[in-house]
Amino acid sequence: MGLNKNQSTNALYLFQGKIITKATAGSHDLEKNGKFYNQFDSIEGRITNVKIVDGYESNKDVAITINDIDGTYTMYFGVNSNYFRSFARSIKNVDFGSNIEFFPTYKKEGEKISTSLLMKQKDKWIKRFYTVDNMGDMPSAMPVEVNGKVTYDYKDQNEFLIQELISKFDEEKLPF
Repeated sequence: MGLNKNQSTNALYLFQGKIITKATAGSHDLEKNGKFYNQFDSIEGRITNVKIVDGYESNKDVAITINDIDGTYTMYFGVNSNYFRSFARSIKNVDFGSNIEFFPTYKKEGEKISTSLLMKQKDKWIKRFYTVDNMGDMPSAMPVEVNGKVTYDYKDQNEFLIQELISKFDEEKLPF
């Protein structure tokens, strides 16, 4: 029997272009539905783990573990989100041996909301590996009409991107 140390992580969530953490009534800069949060623009560190976990209302979330000089953090966001798609479409261009800085974005124009998770490494923005002009083997999102409006079904694309994440971590010999 050896010594064991409980290593807890700080939970991070993405909300309207910010990284948020739970806070208390006396030390917060955002209140939403009676809960208190602190907001941050970015986080920088090394990715040490990525998992697909059960999320809110039976949906799946991505849980990215990030180590930096201040501690260990786990950042959560939905697999069915633009945060996931932008992250996963760029992951092939990431060097996991170096720090990455994550920047969530949020833009609202009329009824349209656009979100993304941008990454920077070694002072350069990480470009997407999969783009509209270069889809490679990635399946296209399928248009679906819902209540007279066209929306897109990303199920096949998300499953493909999850497999891409797994293979990228296997290549880098990092846990998944």
